[in-house]
Amino acid sequence: MPTRYIVHANDPTTNQRTTKVFEAENAGDAEKMGQRLGLSVLAVEVDPAGLGATIPTPSIPPVSTRQLGPESQVWVGTPSQWVNTKWYAACILVIPAIVLSVLFPPFGFASLILLLTIPVAAWKWLVIRTTKYSLSTQRLRLESGVLTKSLDEVELYRVKDTQLHQTVVDRALGIGSVLILSSDETMPQINLAKVPDPVNLREKLRAAVEQVRLARGVREIDITENRI
Repeated sequence: MPTRYIVHANDPTTNQRTTKVFEAENAGDAEKMGQRLGLSVLAVEVDPAGLGATIPTPSIPPVSTRQLGPESQVWVGTPSQWVNTKWYAACILVIPAIVLSVLFPPFGFASLILLLTIPVAAWKWLVIRTTKYSLSTQRLRLESGVLTKSLDEVELYRVKDTQLHQTVVDRALGIGSVLILSSDETMPQINLAKVPDPVNLREKLRAAVEQVRLARGVREIDITENRI
């Protein structure tokens, strides 16, 4: 029995996002229907309104977004202040530079330059301090800004893949960067830089993404330019 699928795509003729509803045997057939219309398919999901009594797969029952349950917090974190180590080290050098400038006046100019690192380091500290990453059961949110606040978020069902990057120093400090690849046009790549315990964060993110995908019945489709 055919199932209704919602196809999310780009329309090359208007260069705008669009959604189409098709009745098909599976998500792959719905994708092909969209392609026949000249659409660049981004994702395919089961139409909750058209499910009725049909249950395509007993082990993975598609449900509507309203059945995902209340949104709850999974993880909250900020980048590590270790990213500003060189600026903090420069501030420490200010003291001996001032002493040298008093004993040897030619060093006065050098101490003045080092003094300028103090406000820069303070600003860098504030930037990290006001940057916040939060992961819930439905979305990933990024807050940043010292004087003005900005908020970006991506729905978890749009997350396609994650990558973990750690240098030798990062591993010694217990930090690392998690790169997130998504199908969101405004945020195709999200870099959670130098966060504590990145391995644990990546596992929590993966589990949350899988849970949302199962609940929404979403299947991501990779589109390549050389596709025939």
